[in-house]
Amino acid sequence: MRPLNHRASTLRRRVWRPLAWSLLLGACTRHTPIPQSRSTPEVWIRHVHVVDPVDGTIRHDQAVGIADGVIRAIIPSGNMPFATSARVIDGGGHFAIPGLWDAHVHLLQGDDASAERDAGVMLSFGITHVRDMGSSLDARTRFLERIASPGVAAPRMIGAGPTLWAFSLPYGDTQQQVLVTDTAETEAAVSRLAEAGVDFIKVYAGFDSTRLPRLMRAAAQHQLPVVGHAQPGMSLATQATLGLRTIEHLDFDTFQECMTPGNGYFDRVIAARFRNSGEAIPAIYAEFANRVDTPDCQTRLRSAALAGLVLTPTLTATFMSRADGQRLRNRLPEAQRDGCDLYLRQFDGVSDEVGASMVQARRRLVRLVAEAGIPLLAGTDATTFCAAPGASLVLELQMLADGGLSPLAVLQAATSLPARVFTSLDRFGVLAVGKQADLVLLSENPLTSALAYASPVGVYTRGRWYDAGALSALRQRE
Repeated sequence: MRPLNHRASTLRRRVWRPLAWSLLLGACTRHTPIPQSRSTPEVWIRHVHVVDPVDGTIRHDQAVGIADGVIRAIIPSGNMPFATSARVIDGGGHFAIPGLWDAHVHLLQGDDASAERDAGVMLSFGITHVRDMGSSLDARTRFLERIASPGVAAPRMIGAGPTLWAFSLPYGDTQQQVLVTDTAETEAAVSRLAEAGVDFIKVYAGFDSTRLPRLMRAAAQHQLPVVGHAQPGMSLATQATLGLRTIEHLDFDTFQECMTPGNGYFDRVIAARFRNSGEAIPAIYAEFANRVDTPDCQTRLRSAALAGLVLTPTLTATFMSRADGQRLRNRLPEAQRDGCDLYLRQFDGVSDEVGASMVQARRRLVRLVAEAGIPLLAGTDATTFCAAPGASLVLELQMLADGGLSPLAVLQAATSLPARVFTSLDRFGVLAVGKQADLVLLSENPLTSALAYASPVGVYTRGRWYDAGALSALRQRE
């Protein structure tokens, strides 16, 4: 798949309905009766309330007809054929939304068994699509082959393969990294990744105002989008204009243009985490949020939004509270708990008031970028630190809501927006005739509560129906 190139007087419209994005997403909104396909559905899921993530409308008591993995009909349940050879699933009056995206995961950095287990757990939370942000080519190939096998429970995946660096690394798996220092190496690396069939290029670090344009030209020759971390020495608006499709993480590098050089926040966190400097990491983030929340930074972020910047904040990787981290730790396999323990140690000996400053910093930063009009994608960085597969996306959506996003904007962050940015609403991201049948049933209305995502009661994806029992069994793999 190749990615393609929102408060009335309240936060919601000011944040998530800038004109350009309203026009872009609104083109797929349905305000007239949906024409029905002539294909005979093989499966009917009836008595569901279909939620439109584009405009927030709900069509009550509908029946969704599916054939060959594609939605063929959406009609009132009372109009469903009385006599049918199709399988009929009772949706029980639940709310149907498109399958969810986790737009930033590291699914393939462990062994094959853990990747398949984590993928199944993600699916149990209604995640039907993931964007994997770095792996070896061999791990990517093996995983794609495995999930293509009948009966394997896993989301669809788009992935980068190895990430690109512009300087040598003192750590990490070299099979998941490519070092490029000049034009020839850049062009060769991009060609090699394109030939291997990656879906996009991910830049990690070191791509300055000379190297990033060089990479963009090489990637454009292969029609490969480029995503990654904010790069040094350039504004976010410049990076978006050059073509960096998404920027990852709500962290120090992302706000570098809003701070004076030599601020040292990253080094202070490293010293506190690994060298017992005595500083409290939550207090460092609170100071940081206070420093960047200025009129000048707001202006710069608005320029980035106008240039087309999209941000994946991955709040679960940086801004989890002690209580949330401890709760997610219990969901992690024993082998993955060391990283979570490392994260939780930042709260040792810290007062409740200082610990709570991490949450306040998160709210302040989310509000800052959202009010600037930058679209936010739901991504978790799972399985970094305490980001347990699946459950961390539920927390990410709750934290976006806690930061001021409307329930509709939260739903969009995990459905229609990533579908638009990474693939196309022509296939995914909305429930409509002709779209892929990726459908999640929620017992609560997601337009009234961000808690609705915690326990899906049904998922249909890749031609297979998972009822609540099947989802529970997948979740037991945690």
